[in-house]
Amino acid sequence: MQRSKKIRPSTVHRPPSTESGNVFVLILLGIVLFVALSLSISRGMRSDTTSNLSKQEAALAAADILSYAQKVERAVNRLRRDGVSENDISFNQILVAGYNHTPVVADTNKIFHPDGGSISWQAPPEGSNDGSEWEYTGATCLADIGTGATGCDTDSIANEELIIVLPNIVDIVCEEINKRLNISGTPVDTGGGASSTKYQGSFADGTEIILPGGPFNTACFSDGTNNHFYSVLIAR
Repeated sequence: MQRSKKIRPSTVHRPPSTESGNVFVLILLGIVLFVALSLSISRGMRSDTTSNLSKQEAALAAADILSYAQKVERAVNRLRRDGVSENDISFNQILVAGYNHTPVVADTNKIFHPDGGSISWQAPPEGSNDGSEWEYTGATCLADIGTGATGCDTDSIANEELIIVLPNIVDIVCEEINKRLNISGTPVDTGGGASSTKYQGSFADGTEIILPGGPFNTACFSDGTNNHFYSVLIAR
């Protein structure tokens, strides 16, 4: 008897499916879009300095700002103990122009020189402000801090303080600074704020800082638009 042969189904050749390829393209496109969105958000956070610091980072920035102001104050006091007059103190250095005295004072009178105050110029903590550098001015007074009374900015008396200023500080850092100084909230200045006139050895009428609850030797205040930190180096 002849055995019947099993008939195997013929192999059907189908064209390669494009479905898996389409899925891969969609996944790749999704990744590209996600990366682009992440970069856009990251750039936005870097440009918006009001929200790019965590609470812990803001606290560290506040501590650094206060520490640096105290360091500069100690250097100023050291020069004065060494017999340098307040008019001969110089903040001249090679990084930020505008602090050179005429005539040029000796290196021993310079805050940022090894033979003088022996400290280094320091950039503001990253993200703590808009990138503005520290400023030193002798054209701002605070009533009742030194000998000046209210209106000391226009009394034709050179009783302005020598102060260090850090302009345009972000809200969260300003709040942390005042928290450490036991100042409630962010006081709004009703005076003229801190002068931008760079100290070159002389004091003159300029502006007056008037803060509710003050006067404060050190504080972060609002001018109604931006926040600014100051600390008195010499009360006059």
